[in-house]
Amino acid sequence: MGHAATALRSGTYVNLSNPALWSDQALTTFSAGASLATVRGEDALTDEASVGTAGDLSSLHLGVPLLPGRLGVTLAYRPFSRVNYRAAIRDSLSVEGDMAPYTLNQEGAGGLQQLSAGVGAKVGSFLQLGASADVLFGSQELLQRTDFDDNVFLETRQARVTRLRGITATLGAAVTARNLATDDDALTVAASVRLPAALDASRTVTLGESLDRDTLRAPDGSLSVDGDVTIPLAVRGGVAYLSGLRWLAALDASYEPWSGFDSSLPVGGYDPGTGLDLLSDRVRVGGGFEITPAGRDRRAGVFQRSSYRIGGYAENGLYAPAGEDVTTLALTGGVSVPNRLTGARFDLGLEVGTRGSAEGVLVRDTFFKGTLTLNFGERWFVRRRFD
Repeated sequence: MGHAATALRSGTYVNLSNPALWSDQALTTFSAGASLATVRGEDALTDEASVGTAGDLSSLHLGVPLLPGRLGVTLAYRPFSRVNYRAAIRDSLSVEGDMAPYTLNQEGAGGLQQLSAGVGAKVGSFLQLGASADVLFGSQELLQRTDFDDNVFLETRQARVTRLRGITATLGAAVTARNLATDDDALTVAASVRLPAALDASRTVTLGESLDRDTLRAPDGSLSVDGDVTIPLAVRGGVAYLSGLRWLAALDASYEPWSGFDSSLPVGGYDPGTGLDLLSDRVRVGGGFEITPAGRDRRAGVFQRSSYRIGGYAENGLYAPAGEDVTTLALTGGVSVPNRLTGARFDLGLEVGTRGSAEGVLVRDTFFKGTLTLNFGERWFVRRRFD
């Protein structure tokens, strides 16, 4: 649904976009998701294209209603950022009058993971509030390999591993008005804020030939360089309108001021030593629509009880190389299929879009992403009565 989730309320799903909505939980819910993405990149300078495919675990979470429909807690694990690329540059150098061609290979892998734990509560009949503590941790490895065609020189490798860790928090709120146009509709307006995160960083650089690499010492003689990285806040707002259980529409907007990013260590697009700063504010707007033909009728067939979704979004990326914004436009769609088990659903999603431009010095990506999420829910902590 175009990633429009800030105001989506559900008694069977746990909404990781807004901790305030965790109070809606009626069942103890476990969810696991995976994704597979294919990206085709076109280089404007060389007019060449390449294709890459990668899969990943998208999320794991456990939601427990302490007071069904009023108070719920959630524990969630999900990726916060990803680094996954490979690029090659062909060049040559002069060796005793002869040209020695070589390939400069650059690879990146890793990323940050997010572990969250929090609570959502319903206050009164229309207000919901929530908060979570979020631990960010992980590492990023950048590898540069130089391969000479004639094998006169050994392959040289330089690797830079940066380990990051820190903690932040997310706050959320939602307000719902019911029975506006019909007796069973609801309009929800919601917002969430992820506070800035100060991360401790440690970087190790190794240099060597082939598989033998030695750790380079920092100017102070240590084997690693310590620093700090500050990730800016993220603000999300959304609105959702639900008509019974048959259809709903949602609209979301998010803002991340990456122009205020700060780091004592050089990172991609940012170097405090040289003054390089290619980061810009990130803005995303998205929306979507869902229809469930059977609505509340549990006796209908599986296709009538399935939920069908479609949406789209536009995003201004956080990198602005050559002073040009990198824009992403995408369409999303999917289906949620119920299971015979109460609270169990299988969600299939597809995302198709483009990122960037093949003009000037930029690269244009065309991407296809498929997701599969398994949701299981059952009622726990039920007090048995014996007559």
